Amino acid sequence: MALEEILDRIAKDTEKEEQALIKQSEDEAKKIIEEAKKRASSIRTNYEMKAKEDSDTGKRQRTSSATLEGRSYLEKEREKIEKEYLETLRSKILELREGDEYLAFLKRVIDDAKNALGQDSIVYVEEKDAKRMKDKGITSIKPANTIGPLGGAIVTSADGKMIINLTFSEIVRNQGDRLRKIVRDYINR
Repeated sequence: MALEEILDRIAKDTEKEEQALIKQSEDEAKKIIEEAKKRASSIRTNYEMKAKEDSDTGKRQRTSSATLEGRSYLEKEREKIEKEYLETLRSKILELREGDEYLAFLKRVIDDAKNALGQDSIVYVEEKDAKRMKDKGITSIKPANTIGPLGGAIVTSADGKMIINLTFSEIVRNQGDRLRKIVRDYINR
């Protein structure tokens, strides 16, 4: 199985989990967005009312200012929602780490990586995961403290020349732009 196929399979598996998290986060995001839109609308309305009382020049200046302020506010709210979404995603991944589904997923992606790099490849997982996996009878792993808090694995070829990074931190980082686009698309509906 080619490395690209493994990464594609990993992306598909994580995408299913992401979709569930996205659905859960959409309701929270929708509430925040509606509130932000109401506040921005209120700010804009107030500025527009003040602008009508002033001269034509003052009207244009205040309207422009209100529009910029509203856009700035919405952008800050978008960034806040994106950050909250990514934090929620990280929290959900941390919750999933405690279950057997996480170990099954981890074993599956490790097996795929080993098929690509060779059965003599070296697998590194976080120390807590290594203990849990050994308790489940999976012994061809080495504990490492460089995996990160979200878990996952790093698989290297026996000669160390090829590395497949299956850590959730790396997956989230790689998918970050795509996730931000999903959030922005949802906000702009």
